Amino acid sequence: MPYDFNTGGSNQITATELVVSMYDEVETGFYDALYPEILWRTVLPQESIKTNLNPGAQNYVYRSRDTKGIGQFVNGDPANIPRVGQVVGQVTVPILDAAVGATLTDSEARRSQFALQTALAQDYGEIMKKAAEYHIERTFFYGNAAVKFESFLDYPTVTKTSVSSGIWDPAEPGQMVADINAMLTEIWTGSKTIHLPDTIFLPPAQFSMLTTAYVIGAATAGVAISALEYVRKNNIYTANTGKDLNIKSLRYLEGAGVEGANRAIAMEWQPRNYVMPFPMPYQLTQPVPIPLGVDMFAEYIFGSFNIRYPKAMIYSDGL
Repeated sequence: MPYDFNTGGSNQITATELVVSMYDEVETGFYDALYPEILWRTVLPQESIKTNLNPGAQNYVYRSRDTKGIGQFVNGDPANIPRVGQVVGQVTVPILDAAVGATLTDSEARRSQFALQTALAQDYGEIMKKAAEYHIERTFFYGNAAVKFESFLDYPTVTKTSVSSGIWDPAEPGQMVADINAMLTEIWTGSKTIHLPDTIFLPPAQFSMLTTAYVIGAATAGVAISALEYVRKNNIYTANTGKDLNIKSLRYLEGAGVEGANRAIAMEWQPRNYVMPFPMPYQLTQPVPIPLGVDMFAEYIFGSFNIRYPKAMIYSDGL
């Protein structure tokens, strides 16, 4: 606790306390409060985050096209020749300006400089940048219906299923492996093999179960294989490509499903399938003078998460 140098009544201190306080060694830095890692940039291919856009745009628009028609036997009659065609459309993704600010008074700056040996203006700039990232993080994962931003965790056109075997049990590793392979198969066959899923996201607790459960042999070194290791190599993606399935934990999936169930996500992690407009990253603007201080502001511009091909992704609840 801090020393109280009042000399009257019960607050009177002893000489010993005074000597101890004189010889305290105070570190110049701080131990900052710890916060979870920002994850929105890690669940999408980098190429899906569109940064080369006009920062003045209010929407990101991409065109879609579908073709129709098939050849047939004509039996010598030109009237039997079928005609092909195409349907062209477009998808509009909203983009909005965002900002964050702070008020820095001269007295606060002085106290930080002389008492704490820190530059408060720099500290506030870093805090504002972190606040902007938290805003993007929350909006990306949970969406914002008021401004028509869709949620990565609950995109409306993505298929929702439930694991067939119910809540995972660490004592049943085969159950976990079967549920993961069922998700991959649903995407692959449901898209007529157009999309080959290569990535699984799981809640942290379920990811941990995969690492400790054994599916082959006894739990002895060199004999047993964890469910995680097994399913990485025994799945349709690996069978088709020779590459290991990518399995990651994602803390937001805990309770993200219908009625609070745990949710897993399987997806084909390809840039063509997803887009996230991000025309302008965090930018600190010029401080605005106020009486005995300044107002600090920063702005950034981003758009809604969008899935171009909804069958490239699937949600599975209840694990």
